[in-house]
Amino acid sequence: MKNKSYLLLLLMLVLGMALVACGSNTEPAAEEPAAEEPAAEEPAAEEPAAEEPAAEEAMGEKIPLTLYYMPVTRFYYPSPKEIAEAMAADLAKAGFNVQLELAGDWPTYLGLRREGKLDGLYMLGWGGDNGDPDNFLNYFFGFASDDKVGDDPSAWVKSPEAREGWYANTDVAYLLYQAAVNPNQSERQAMYEQVEQMLHDDVARIWVAHNNTPLVFSSAVDGYVPQPVGADRFEGVTVDGSDTFIFGRGGDSVQLDPSVVTDGESFRVTGQVLEALYQYEPGGTKPVPDLAEECVANEAATEWTCTLRQGVKFHDGTDFNADAVIFNYNRWKNTNDPYHFDSQVFEYYEYMWGGFDDTSIITAVEKIDDYTVKFILSDSLAPFLANLAMDMFAISSPTAVEAAGEDYGLPGHGPVGTGPFKFVEWVEGDHITIEANEDYWDGAPSINQVIFRVIADDSARFLALQAGDIQGLEQAVVEDLTAAEAADDLYVMTRPALNTGYLAFSYRIKEFQDPRVREAVAHAINRQGLVENFYGAYGEVATNFLPPLIWGHNDAIEDWTYDPDLSRQLLAEAGFPDGLSEVTLDPNITPAE
Repeated sequence: MKNKSYLLLLLMLVLGMALVACGSNTEPAAEEPAAEEPAAEEPAAEEPAAEEPAAEEAMGEKIPLTLYYMPVTRFYYPSPKEIAEAMAADLAKAGFNVQLELAGDWPTYLGLRREGKLDGLYMLGWGGDNGDPDNFLNYFFGFASDDKVGDDPSAWVKSPEAREGWYANTDVAYLLYQAAVNPNQSERQAMYEQVEQMLHDDVARIWVAHNNTPLVFSSAVDGYVPQPVGADRFEGVTVDGSDTFIFGRGGDSVQLDPSVVTDGESFRVTGQVLEALYQYEPGGTKPVPDLAEECVANEAATEWTCTLRQGVKFHDGTDFNADAVIFNYNRWKNTNDPYHFDSQVFEYYEYMWGGFDDTSIITAVEKIDDYTVKFILSDSLAPFLANLAMDMFAISSPTAVEAAGEDYGLPGHGPVGTGPFKFVEWVEGDHITIEANEDYWDGAPSINQVIFRVIADDSARFLALQAGDIQGLEQAVVEDLTAAEAADDLYVMTRPALNTGYLAFSYRIKEFQDPRVREAVAHAINRQGLVENFYGAYGEVATNFLPPLIWGHNDAIEDWTYDPDLSRQLLAEAGFPDGLSEVTLDPNITPAE
């Protein structure tokens, strides 16, 4: 049709004819303005264009197959760009032609993931915030508040959610719900093992590696306590010849209000400034009292009465008490609370406590007296104390939140808590400074000041450590770790592997909705090679989402083999004998603007 139109236009121009625009039910091509389209010259019998846009829309937009890689080093991906390049090379051998894309900085990357806009394969990972398997599995695969329609959980339906890559499996979500409310740990363990098998059979994600995260320090540093869960402990750190400890990291914090973020670089800072009712024992996963002296459950475990620590002050001089606890939990739970802002996403509260408002398993937090609160639950919740101790449920000063409003936790305000350190300043992309809280209820820290310095490049960060510009860092490339182990003035400390690096599918991609294509990706990637080249002796290939450290890990799962030929065979069976370089967006799944 287009060629015919051009010939007609050329003929009319040569003859000097004046064209008159005519109405037409044909949608013109971009090169052919409607005002110049002579409808009379387009016989109806040869007119397929009216149907083409509808057919294209039904089929979905074609886009290049993209692998998005993380812009920062994290403990589960020590060298993300290099690992992505290795994955792309592996995928090419198996018939997948992927283009690599760096999608902005860390906050942007996490935001695109949350909004479901990483349309392809994308790298991400998870570091456990408590030692309960619910923290790994329910957060990603459990019910969201919108899924819970009515009072009968068996009728709930897991809907595709943007931030989970649009993956939805109601059977998995319902089993996770049953495990969360079951007080019998052996029965819960069997349920989580079953969930791991279901996720494996469905190839929901490609589990890549667990990493016994190495941290490297100057020999002048002592007293650092790595935590398998949550933020490490800095209050006991000392540095010979200095009252300042400078810690190098690969990326900046996203926000310093822990209730609205999910990234470890934010929690690393807020964990020094803010405290929760419980914390985890040093170096372990057992929840122990912190701002609460104890929390005691009734027989049905539907009510928990917490006795609060007295004489504790927030950094702004206001009192920590029952009112402060209730203020924080109401703010997180109730979407109509004046400090639960629409611009903020309280992801962890929704997933760890089952939703907001009436869907939250916490139906109320009641004041018994100034230093006693009662949590009332709609059902028993086995990991209640473990959840209570998580970094994102640390208690902020109500006065500070009210004063800063929506800006609480941003560079101009920072967090205000009860912890061993006080916030001083945040120069975005460069450093965050905190200082000792001399009035800390559990005794002043050993170091006067801590500076978290951003050095994005792994090698540059290690060179800064060697030069004495920083005194510690998390994660170094394999070659630098070898050098650190051999150096007299450096030492390596490891954090137990409570993490998993994974490769996720966007289920907006029609081709990824076919499990044969997903399995083809699984067999295409040489995960053992990735571990050997980028994790060294500290890493291990992941067969489950749950690391072996967590009960519920399923040792019986038969792992995917590295087999590019099998990948090509699976692709051919799925209808792609020539491989995949272009994929299709499902027009029925659209991210919200």
